Amino acid sequence: MQNTGCCGADCNACAARKATVRQDNAALAKLAADEEGAGRSFVLPSRLRCTGCLAHGAKSISCAECAIRACAMSNHIPHCGFCPEFPCNLGSAVWEAVPEYKHNIDVLKSR
Repeated sequence: MQNTGCCGADCNACAARKATVRQDNAALAKLAADEEGAGRSFVLPSRLRCTGCLAHGAKSISCAECAIRACAMSNHIPHCGFCPEFPCNLGSAVWEAVPEYKHNIDVLKSR
């Protein structure tokens, strides 16, 4: 699985990353409007730019502030599958909300 985030997210499938790669400001603006429409506070489209969890470059608000990413980076591992404490409480809410992410980590861990 190419470009998997620390939490198991498929960064290649992320709309913000796709828009960033295409340099599609209109798509980023729509994503920002969707965030606001979902009841979140005002989001600048530029704050959604993301090159992927582990790639060099911009990180979206959620990726830049992600506790799972911060933990993996501080432990010098690419994803939670390399951690002896996986699965842990830090990721439990994410993996409960998006079980596919935990599945992706399990697949990567088994390789």
